[in-house]
Amino acid sequence: QEEEKEEEEEGGGGGEESNASSSRFQHFHTALRLLEERGFQIKKLAGVYESKPMDTLIENQPKFLNSAVVLGHPREWSILECLKKMKDIEREMGRDVHNTDKGPRVIDLDILFSEKEPMVRYDPPSFSYEKFWLEVPHRRIKERAFVLAPIADLTEKMDFDKNGDVSITMANQMTAMAKLWRKKEKKVLQTTNFEGNEDDVLLQRVVPFKRNMKLEPYEKRSRIMGVLNVTPDSFSDGGVFNTSVSTALRRAEQLVDEGARIIDVGGQSTRPGASRVSAADEIARVAPVLKAICERFKNDPRNVAVSVDTFYGEVVKAADEIGVDIINDVSGGDWDAEMLSAVANTKVPLAYILSHQRGSPDIMDENASYEIGSVAKTVGDEISSQFFQKILPSHISAWRCWIDPGFGFAKSEGQCVELLSDLQEVRASLARNGCGGLAQAPMLVGMSRKRFVGNMIVDEKGEDVPKETRDIASAAAAVVALMNGANAIRAHDVKLHAGVARVADAVATSKSKTNS
Repeated sequence: QEEEKEEEEEGGGGGEESNASSSRFQHFHTALRLLEERGFQIKKLAGVYESKPMDTLIENQPKFLNSAVVLGHPREWSILECLKKMKDIEREMGRDVHNTDKGPRVIDLDILFSEKEPMVRYDPPSFSYEKFWLEVPHRRIKERAFVLAPIADLTEKMDFDKNGDVSITMANQMTAMAKLWRKKEKKVLQTTNFEGNEDDVLLQRVVPFKRNMKLEPYEKRSRIMGVLNVTPDSFSDGGVFNTSVSTALRRAEQLVDEGARIIDVGGQSTRPGASRVSAADEIARVAPVLKAICERFKNDPRNVAVSVDTFYGEVVKAADEIGVDIINDVSGGDWDAEMLSAVANTKVPLAYILSHQRGSPDIMDENASYEIGSVAKTVGDEISSQFFQKILPSHISAWRCWIDPGFGFAKSEGQCVELLSDLQEVRASLARNGCGGLAQAPMLVGMSRKRFVGNMIVDEKGEDVPKETRDIASAAAAVVALMNGANAIRAHDVKLHAGVARVADAVATSKSKTNS
């Protein structure tokens, strides 16, 4: 389906579904690995959607996870051969493909479309042991929102082929289904963060949040990431919370009490011009604190996630052993050759925050060159390039990724303001570049107490606003970001930011209901 596909391959669109256990997300990644082992190429992933069972025969089952994948395969394979390989994967993963059509399933792999054979119907002979049927396009796509939504994630670069029959190409079929979904989307993707029962939501986008693999909805549910630096030299709180583990733990408890649902622990300053410390030194700083915080909040009913702010692979490995939930990588995998391998091989597929930057802190200011009016587009283009060139080849799926546009990283003050004003363009750029579900991934923004925020409220004297008095400006910037596509805010003053986030969520929820 993609123009850049290799000649010996054909494209195909498939769907994945699982509702068998709390390891549903793990099952998705196991299926991806087995598809690759059997000769398929993973080209593009949609987002992950959680859906309420719709069929009356299965309505008492757990919710399903759903997604869609664009696959490549050797040209000589028939679509029936592809299906047989997928059924073999289902069996290997523990599904009884003959007796659980309506029951809980570890994995359910369906072929929705095919580029090579765009219209196919296969009914097994009555004497065949293989009872599965095949119809392409899949016969029930139009009635299933949990299929239409992932398809729409994959079709941003597509449009109708006006030179041929609009009904018999994979691109045309997918585009038609995406247009059908966009007519239904606002009505179906309703949220219940202020009224109603979460169990009544029919369909919602979800992402990994905690390492227990219980995925979480994130749209119109803004989360605050509380900053906890255990460093001597961070620009805002360096030397304050690194004196002892108990001091850091008390600060973490304070952040959670004030409304943080992510505690981001960092052991190295990444401010412009900062000197780098070794992975061993960083581990020595953060490991004891991470252990204490992970243990403290492991069973906390407030559902607190622990993040490690690092660009070192060795730190990721240590943090994974301790039990962190999120990897916050400001380097995009560029500053340590072992980083992406470590992320790819965590014990469970942890959330990974993919950030935009241009070079390490000692040289980033030299790389702040953008055309006026194109900062957000360029950020999206460069995140796309990083994803396709490094993240995906490292076997880190888009399903795991959050995105961070990198305020202050290789961007001047004026460029940061422009980026904030045009933040929606980052997602639009990701979509145009064919990033699929990554364009809908949670977006974290970190602007708290940064110089560009403070300087938006300078007085007539034009003097820099001290970092200690930038919180009001930071909160105002956070509201702008949340109203333009951000889902999480990294903040020092958590109580203030949690309050403005609730206001932004209330407005977004009301707007979605009145526009539906």
